[in-house]
Amino acid sequence: MHREIEKSGLAFVGSKVVFVGVLMSLVVGCAGAPATAPATIVGSTPAAKAEVRDASPYRELESVRAFERLQSTLDELKEMVLADAENEREASEGMRAILRVLAMSSDTTGDANPKAPHFARMDTKIRKVGGDNPDAEYDNIGLDNRWDYVIRGNVGTVRHVSFTINGARDRTGRAPKLGYYNERTLMPAEDGSFEIHLTKQDDGGPNWVDTSGGISSILVRQYIGDREKEALATYEIDVVGREPFVGIPYSTDREVAAGIAGAAYATQYMMTMHRTIMPQLFDNPNSFARANSDDFGTDISSADNLYMFGTYHIEEDEALIIETEPLDVRYWNLAIESRWHESVDYAKRRTHRSLDHAVVDDDGKLRFVLAHGKTPHPNWLDTGGHVEGFMTFRWVGERDNQLAMPKVTRIKRVDVEKTLSAIRGR
Repeated sequence: MHREIEKSGLAFVGSKVVFVGVLMSLVVGCAGAPATAPATIVGSTPAAKAEVRDASPYRELESVRAFERLQSTLDELKEMVLADAENEREASEGMRAILRVLAMSSDTTGDANPKAPHFARMDTKIRKVGGDNPDAEYDNIGLDNRWDYVIRGNVGTVRHVSFTINGARDRTGRAPKLGYYNERTLMPAEDGSFEIHLTKQDDGGPNWVDTSGGISSILVRQYIGDREKEALATYEIDVVGREPFVGIPYSTDREVAAGIAGAAYATQYMMTMHRTIMPQLFDNPNSFARANSDDFGTDISSADNLYMFGTYHIEEDEALIIETEPLDVRYWNLAIESRWHESVDYAKRRTHRSLDHAVVDDDGKLRFVLAHGKTPHPNWLDTGGHVEGFMTFRWVGERDNQLAMPKVTRIKRVDVEKTLSAIRGR
């Protein structure tokens, strides 16, 4: 299915590309703006530009070097998208996906400040990247063990909320799990309030995590069954012993460089997931495989989850009927993603179903119909016009369940009703 491509490895190498004095309109997206915005370059001749460039006393700053490596990474990701895309639409959406992943990485990693930490929302109403759950909210925070921290919050009424606390990262960028809490193990008070203490010595507080060996980040997941009825969890983090509004040291060049390097790494990691996380699924489309955090790593998958992970391939006149047994769990959903692991236009299309928005058939089976648009079954799902992509079941609370894989039947779209009637009559 895929043409042979040369894996670049996407190494972080220096780039000679230099951004120089780009002047943009102050109004983004104004009517009549050209597709390619003109740039105003400092210096009217190549010699003048080179003189300005070479004369800067700041060229050797670590932050400048980190930014140049980021530029190189973006160039390499562009070439990867062009190599891996199977059609024009995937290529153009891949360009946009790079931009979205970079924006998320800048928010969560580039702007992380362990001495003044804050939870940064990874997803937005439109930006759904990295194989996320459209029925979820994700927050990330960057930390280190120079300080002790305490998290205070309320679990709300969402179906599931979890905190994955990661230790210091190794040379590959992977991080061991220091701690994991969910809406049950947090042992919230009657009003839903809770605390998590992240300290190098046990301070006697609830939900203590020993950070003496290093801490790098926390990923918070909230899985929502019905957004109109459920209240999201809330949480804030403080440095232990710091008074409000007391001045903190300004960011150093090295710290800024570390943030830029982290954003580059996160962008690279998430944009290459289609190559690194079970890429063999594209060789056997319209089927599922089982996985959990032991397979993916807890820094990108929840320790509570059983995943049924697969790919689809259907033409415009085709559809898939997906059948499975419903598990008695705290939460489940099925979501459709593009090749770049973007949730497909989820805000305007029915590209995902949770337990609160799906119908179980009279015979006790869960069935879904995946096609390019609406189909007769109440659990219809829309590909958003993509011929190929990923499909992911998440089951929260049954990570080791050996339930049979969902059955997938590929049919002509005009035969959906007839096939469903035959299945129900079995």
